[in-house]
Amino acid sequence: MIDLEKALPKARKITLKLPGTTSNLGPGLDCIGLALNIYSKMSFFLLPENDPGIPLITFKGSIAKSSLAQDQGSLTYTILSRLWQQNQNLLQRVRIVIDSEIPLGVGLGSSSTAILGALWAANVFKDVLPTAPELLAEACELEGYPESLAACLLGSMVVSSPSAVDKRIVTQRLTWPSDWHLIVVSPQYTLNTVTARKTLPKEVKFEDAVHNVQKTALLVAAVSRSDDQAMREALSDRMHEPYRAQLVPELSRLRQELASEPIIGCVLSGAGSSVLVIVHKRSKEKVLARVNSWAEAEAKPPRVLDLQVDYDGIQELEF
Repeated sequence: MIDLEKALPKARKITLKLPGTTSNLGPGLDCIGLALNIYSKMSFFLLPENDPGIPLITFKGSIAKSSLAQDQGSLTYTILSRLWQQNQNLLQRVRIVIDSEIPLGVGLGSSSTAILGALWAANVFKDVLPTAPELLAEACELEGYPESLAACLLGSMVVSSPSAVDKRIVTQRLTWPSDWHLIVVSPQYTLNTVTARKTLPKEVKFEDAVHNVQKTALLVAAVSRSDDQAMREALSDRMHEPYRAQLVPELSRLRQELASEPIIGCVLSGAGSSVLVIVHKRSKEKVLARVNSWAEAEAKPPRVLDLQVDYDGIQELEF
């Protein structure tokens, strides 16, 4: 494998650190995202001239072992191709290195890192420093849903909503309570977001819509006030989890396993297949041991990640 760091000392380089994300948090469908301290590091090299001998995309770290790595790389390159349609010279000279620890296709925001990384690099290589609102609006035109993109971009918990008057995405960033830790259970199978979206009904009962509005408002207040009990009450959804649960049987099994444990909540991460457990730090070790024991007893043991929240969002690294 060619080491681009050594082989291309004259190449222009951008390296980004992008956090994974979880989204929805129960009732906050398509509007609440939370950044996680699990990362994708993406390096973009702009060669002085095209060299066909240097691979277009190189994978490092745990992503190199994933069968979905090529999909992640293709998404990044496809976005660059769209943005540089009128500048094939740039497209032919770019090379990408992805070093990621974010599991792919399991609702932890890997596609958001690819989209934001490509958008950031495309702008900077054209000597344009995008603002956060501009970057998010452009990303949402590609992805369609803002919550994971906004959390990856800004860090912590972000509430997002399309503007009622233009194409902007209006965001509000809240500081996630540092005492609330996260345990992610990631099954061995992946879920396609389009497939998971198809399980949702086209219409919902009025009382279910009201329920989710109430719980989402309570969730925002609970985070703002670091109120454990209010957060427990808030993590109740009637809009997507009842329908997606058939695709992620681990959700109901894990909820049953942890019914007597002092957790704050147990919800789907995004559309799945991962499940997110929120727990106060004073109970984290006890709950984590229970989750690990449960996972080891599963026929196909899922991966268990002991995580916290990322508060920084996307970062351009200096070398």
